[in-house]
Amino acid sequence: MFLWWLAPAALLAARILWQRRPGLAPCALFWGVGAVVLFLEWPAGIAQYTFAAGIFCNASVTLANGGFMPVAAHRKLRGPSRSLWVQKQGGMRLTFLADNFGNRFIRFSIGDVLLLAGVFLSFFGV
Repeated sequence: MFLWWLAPAALLAARILWQRRPGLAPCALFWGVGAVVLFLEWPAGIAQYTFAAGIFCNASVTLANGGFMPVAAHRKLRGPSRSLWVQKQGGMRLTFLADNFGNRFIRFSIGDVLLLAGVFLSFFGV
């Protein structure tokens, strides 16, 4: 039997690992755990497919860029960054899926919108 607390705990642990040690392996672990949790715990419907599309978009861009999310107009930091969000530069892949929208304080991507829409739709049982 799948324990109710195991899925969120595994997802949170993978996210913390990815945040503390940005890179391809922790990124793949996080998105893999997220996809497994989604399909084990959530009944099929429009909300699940919308959420899965968001996972696919965000996973695609982060995995294509070595575990980092490119951000347009992100403020430049002095010294090496240990964040999984990095300034969008030439040569990065799938930048149309990167954090291109928002203002100087909050940036979001197409995948983020789909994830939020999936959560919103799930509240209505769709």
